[in-house]
Amino acid sequence: MAININAELIAAGTKYRKELLAMPVAALAELLAHMTLKTGIQGKEVGGELLTDAELRPYRTAKDATDNTSIVPYEWETFLGDVVKEFDPNAILGTLYTELTAKKPTEREIAKKVAMRMAEKVGEALYNNAFSAVRNAAGNATADLFNGFDTLTAAAVVANTVSVAKGNYVDMVVTPFTTANVGDKLKAIWRGADKMLKKQKSKMFVPVSILEMYEDWYQIEHGTAPFNKEFEQTFLIGTRRKCELVPLDNMEGGDYIYLTVKENMKIGVDQESDKENVRIRECDNPKMVQFFMMAYFGVGFDTLNKEFIKVCKYTV
Repeated sequence: MAININAELIAAGTKYRKELLAMPVAALAELLAHMTLKTGIQGKEVGGELLTDAELRPYRTAKDATDNTSIVPYEWETFLGDVVKEFDPNAILGTLYTELTAKKPTEREIAKKVAMRMAEKVGEALYNNAFSAVRNAAGNATADLFNGFDTLTAAAVVANTVSVAKGNYVDMVVTPFTTANVGDKLKAIWRGADKMLKKQKSKMFVPVSILEMYEDWYQIEHGTAPFNKEFEQTFLIGTRRKCELVPLDNMEGGDYIYLTVKENMKIGVDQESDKENVRIRECDNPKMVQFFMMAYFGVGFDTLNKEFIKVCKYTV
């Protein structure tokens, strides 16, 4: 007897609404281990830096107050996106969702698994585009939904808010990264960072290929040293374990390496309002069902102050 899964899928969209809306965020676990999730964000979010010369002085009766305090705002944004996918539930029967087991899955179990996998795929696309996305309101893909970290950085370089003069930028494009020099270059990024940034527990976000290159360099340089007890490197040498290396495959092909703190790398979602929605419903074709999700997403920096971030433009 054929399984009639349509009704269970439609019910799953309602019953598991919260879990389905949370699934794309759960798929970002690799990023969220090193970045900060900010919820309740719809549209623009303003961070920035406080500039002040406040300090204690010898006591005097006279006030002699000065006003040298200002805020330099930095704005980033989450955007409302949606996904509409129609599929034939019966076409998936006999696949991984109905694998042979001692206990045959029920229609409800299959429906939940399908719905969760659809939501998880949404999250995978968000992860893949976290650095490279470029906002295009007329687009049809996640790559068009928001501005990724690299896109925001490129705009900041053009606007001169990220620059050598401001102390939050270094350009290493002239000499490509190689196995022979990658360790020295990564150490140069760290050593050229502001002293306040170097005092904090920081993270250096790099493509996986750069970390692999660094591990090869490390093995060549320190392979026989008595302190070298492991091949895989999780902290940049010479930083007294203050700078953690964070390899991400979604940074491959990008232009930048980021030295910053976890609190400065923001992932913005809503997850709190009724404006976000997920439904599985019938459509015009009675053989098909429609998966619909609407949610906010964006990434950004809390500040571009040199005390919290150093950006390196590089090539290989």
